[in-house]
Amino acid sequence: MSDAITIRPYRPGDEESLLRGHNATFEPHRSLPHWQWKFRDNPTGLIHIMVADHEQDGIVGAYVTLPVQVRIDGEHRIAGQCVDLFVLPAHRRAGKRPGLFVNLAHAHYELWGGKGDGKNAFHYGWPIATWRIGQKYLRYEIVRDWDFLFRQRPADGFPRRATSADLVARRVERFDGDTDALWHRLQDQSRLSIVRDARYLNWRFADAHDVDYELWECRERQTDALRGVAVLTTREFVFPATTFLADWLVPADDADATALLVAAAEQRANELGSAVLSTLFNHLDPRFLGFQGLGFAVYGTSYFQVVIPFEQDDARFYKDHWYHTLGDSDLV
Repeated sequence: MSDAITIRPYRPGDEESLLRGHNATFEPHRSLPHWQWKFRDNPTGLIHIMVADHEQDGIVGAYVTLPVQVRIDGEHRIAGQCVDLFVLPAHRRAGKRPGLFVNLAHAHYELWGGKGDGKNAFHYGWPIATWRIGQKYLRYEIVRDWDFLFRQRPADGFPRRATSADLVARRVERFDGDTDALWHRLQDQSRLSIVRDARYLNWRFADAHDVDYELWECRERQTDALRGVAVLTTREFVFPATTFLADWLVPADDADATALLVAAAEQRANELGSAVLSTLFNHLDPRFLGFQGLGFAVYGTSYFQVVIPFEQDDARFYKDHWYHTLGDSDLV
């Protein structure tokens, strides 16, 4: 490594230098409150950022994962979403081959990858720009192409969908203990999933900076029992003027709750003037076919999902058993 650069873990006080590097690399620029929400305040309480600290220039590179609690075969573990990775151009060839980016990643893997408290069972991400170097040097394995489910809004809007009169959909400001109970009922619907309790969902969506999300519940009219929750947002991503079902916690076999929350999303898309309603599920998840039965078509994109496993080395495990939504990424 160059004598002028030290690779080390994040420490408090690095935020301003990290933000300068991030904002020199990415648009839109990030604010300090956004950084604090995303990293300092994430529900795991962990900050997993490896930095390249130049003695004159400050932080000139960072290999960053966003820690998230996951449930794997009945156990709670930590995984890390690769986000906000950067090395400033003038320093990319610093240090030993093949360069600073790879050396940062290896230091990150060594400190936080593997078994044990606070360690990462795996990393994951959508590495359009870093795919080739990640495949060659950093053990990136493709899990699947990111194929979206979508419905184009007719010129006169989505028609009102037939739904059960026994259920009601309503927008809420935050999820509560009923969402925790719903998650506990569904937590083993797949062998791998982010822990979608109220604490996580509220942090990820209700408390988010710079993006607005709508939190929706489906409840029984008579008993007020919670049957499912969904999260909506409107973005310019993949499709223009799109309302996304960004997250979804509904039993796969609850056709009535599914239909009602989809109907609510369709009517919101009408009200917002969106051109498209879209969402995404694992191809092997029953919802992938179920939404097609509700009128959604499949749209392939150039995005693909990768995993860097530290424990479970069989990529088929992630392909077959990972329940994921758009909200698992920071792209929507």
